[in-house]
Amino acid sequence: MKKLMLLALSIWLSACSVVDIKTQYPNPNAELESQYFQVKIPTHDGLFIAATVYQPALAVGEDAPVIVSTHGFGGFRMPRPVSIYGQLILTGEASLAAWKNGYWVVSFDQRGFGESDGDVMLMDPDYEVKDVSSVIDWVERHLPRVSKDATGDLAIGMVGESYGGGAQIMASIQDARIDALVPIATWYDLAESIAPNDHVKTYWGAILMGAGGITSGFDFGKMLDDEYLALINGKMNEEAKQDLVKRSPRYFCEKGQHPQADMLLLQGFRDTVFSINQAVKNRDCALKGGRDVRLIGIQDGHILPWPSQAWSGLPLFNTQGTIVCGDQKFQTVDMIVQWWNEKLRGIPPLNPIPNICLTFSDTEGLIVKSVPVGGDVLAFEETEVSLIQTGWFEMLLEPVDHLLGAVSFPRETPALEDQTLEGGTLRPGFLPLKVVEETGYVLGIPKAKLTLKTNVDGKDGVLFAAVGVRKNGSPYIHVLSEQYTPLPGDGYYDLDMPAISSQLDKGDTIGIVLQGFSSQYWFNPEGWFSSASVKGQLSLPIYTHRNTMQVVAGVE
Repeated sequence: MKKLMLLALSIWLSACSVVDIKTQYPNPNAELESQYFQVKIPTHDGLFIAATVYQPALAVGEDAPVIVSTHGFGGFRMPRPVSIYGQLILTGEASLAAWKNGYWVVSFDQRGFGESDGDVMLMDPDYEVKDVSSVIDWVERHLPRVSKDATGDLAIGMVGESYGGGAQIMASIQDARIDALVPIATWYDLAESIAPNDHVKTYWGAILMGAGGITSGFDFGKMLDDEYLALINGKMNEEAKQDLVKRSPRYFCEKGQHPQADMLLLQGFRDTVFSINQAVKNRDCALKGGRDVRLIGIQDGHILPWPSQAWSGLPLFNTQGTIVCGDQKFQTVDMIVQWWNEKLRGIPPLNPIPNICLTFSDTEGLIVKSVPVGGDVLAFEETEVSLIQTGWFEMLLEPVDHLLGAVSFPRETPALEDQTLEGGTLRPGFLPLKVVEETGYVLGIPKAKLTLKTNVDGKDGVLFAAVGVRKNGSPYIHVLSEQYTPLPGDGYYDLDMPAISSQLDKGDTIGIVLQGFSSQYWFNPEGWFSSASVKGQLSLPIYTHRNTMQVVAGVE
């Protein structure tokens, strides 16, 4: 109810009038009171960006760093403290906390969204990325008493989720004035993220196009080009792929250009747009540039509405409020402000943020030296399953599974040799690969080597693979971190699957889930009343509590 009231209040309140910044500070050295006001910032191409400036309370002679804050695709800025972004989205919550802790904050609408001019150019380095530099130019010209960094530039931090995370990283590659980033749930390779193995995440595409259309007035610009409209068929095309790569850190990193700011990456295991794998690659890129990079693997991020994904908070995008890393505990907002205090004010942290922390839940997590990739090799012989009809009914049947699991009597886990393929005709197939003998966890990036054959004309039937666990005594199969990998068509696949995170108990059965339909790819299945055979192996980062030191010490 509180969130609904905040939403209604935000919609009801009209935007404040824009101030004339030239007359805002007649005596810039005087004491400044805490306030906020609306401005228009000119861009390099003659347009205007709408922004809200949050001015901190500053005593005479006091200065403060500035945080540039921006939003995700289809979102909008924080026009006032009591707003959707200020109260419900981590970007706004952290920005508001920074302001209350004595920082300047500039929250702006991305080009084409909210009250900003222009068309949406999809994080084009010549438009949206340059807009970040235009905001910084404006701050340099107009805001008084902004702190300086060690090089004599302004002390500048950034924060933003998804589209706003991409803006930060890309801007940092081009503009050395930015000192400390907080990218939340964003991409390294935009093409790979929205279409793994060239198979488009059509459910998310529909949601983002709908939300983006409303907040941009359908000023989609680049996205109305033929190569982007063609993605409606669910298949990536080469023209769109190359264009999306150019809008990605990958494009610059592979040319030896790296982010020039230190970076606190927050990325979710259950995020079904941008997986943890994307954050790992962004981290590697920034490390090559000599930056200080921390990676926090949270649980949430871009989450589809139930029953496509388990309910976890605000629909479509949410983040956990508490992060536990071994014996350390952080409030997520406090962690971000602490990062800025360390990087922009030189304040030593009392509770240092680990280099890499990977969580299992809001209350459990582990500090590791590196994100584990692969591990136990679990091979399986050729297995046949149906295509579209396996998975098509899951949105109806999965809630029933949960109910039956809650009321069923516990059963002893059979030995692996006594377990066979479960389902695979009308329900997803679950092929057991290992019975857990000691309490532990699976944590990191699975690797897969799979050979797929279908009986679909054109050999383009689609199968989705995932890592699943049947808990000891339960009939229900959990798809770990709700992550699926599409295998679109016959062939051999040697790939990294999305990172997963789960506790394991003695007697749990871990295996591969195979199905021909996933609601994450709602509009582009292939293979009605057809079948597929698959064989190969998974390499899974499985650890027991006895060998936890392997992952903590970084032993491969």
